[in-house]
Amino acid sequence: MGVIGNGPHYIVRGGLVRPDTLIAGTAQHRDVPGLAGFSVQSAPGITVDELACGGQFRNSSISVTTRATLQWYGFKLIFPTPGKGVYHETAQAPYPLPPDLADLLRVRQTIIALALDQNARL
Repeated sequence: MGVIGNGPHYIVRGGLVRPDTLIAGTAQHRDVPGLAGFSVQSAPGITVDELACGGQFRNSSISVTTRATLQWYGFKLIFPTPGKGVYHETAQAPYPLPPDLADLLRVRQTIIALALDQNARL
């Protein structure tokens, strides 16, 4: 997990991305009428470490993919949107999220275990 530079534009979500958690986490945005999707942390030129710290996740792991991967599957990424975390973004998705689409995203991620100590730096 290093500096991005001209590398991939990372997308980070707290916890393990599983179809059931993505489906449960997909909803109408409470502050943006007409927007449905799920929350992620992302910004160009930001490292995975910075996204994880900025997300203030309570989870002991994060899931990482890239903007290009989500766009490949037809997701539009809306940044910034109101929500928790420094780099909050909404991955616009059909609501409810179809199980087959949620399953495709599950296999296109990397899982990273985080330090359980809240004071530890990644």
